[in-house]
Amino acid sequence: MTKIQELGSSLQKLLSTLKKNREMIPLEVLKSHYQQPYYALIREINKTASAFAKAVLINHLILNPDISLDKQAAVINQVIAESGIDRQMSSCISRTYNVEQLYQMALELRQKIECALWPYIDLKTCLVFDLDNPDAEPVTYNTLTRQICRDGIWENQELDLQWKFLFYPNARIHPGDESVKEEKEENGYDYTYGTENSCTPVRSGNGENLPHTAVPLLENGFYQPLQGT
Repeated sequence: MTKIQELGSSLQKLLSTLKKNREMIPLEVLKSHYQQPYYALIREINKTASAFAKAVLINHLILNPDISLDKQAAVINQVIAESGIDRQMSSCISRTYNVEQLYQMALELRQKIECALWPYIDLKTCLVFDLDNPDAEPVTYNTLTRQICRDGIWENQELDLQWKFLFYPNARIHPGDESVKEEKEENGYDYTYGTENSCTPVRSGNGENLPHTAVPLLENGFYQPLQGT
């Protein structure tokens, strides 16, 4: 059982208990006579729900190890802030007591984060030339996601890069780098290779060995706590 599955299972049990208590006992009684255990249950739900959502968001999330961790953290936290996901998650579990819906919301946010991080990941998109077959067309490959691009579509396929020449068209371009933008306009050239506006779901599990971990990237308390009402 994965960490996400374990947290999801624990959260569902807690929510089932909360649902049963609310159905069997009037709310005012829960908040008065059973105040201590009731609010302890709410705190445990909030703790587990937050851990569950974070686990979905950061599970092998791919980052560019050559770019400032602070920059990428800022992007992630901005996406979360603009999404309003904290209140949506709290409302979801309070109304439905359904972990699957919470999971789908976290997955949707995860996709938005991946798209927002793509300009950094795209810096690792390269053209792979086969030195043993110089007449062959180069392959567009991203060394972080380990995907190749065919007809504008990214596909999971790890390449053997031995005896290959790798050219990184976007290597000098950093998102938001105005000096590079001005240099391009002045000299009339473009380093991009048509991928900078693309976003793609990353291959599951291929970020586990990156030197940067996404664990500290999420601001503390991004999940809006479920209240006792």
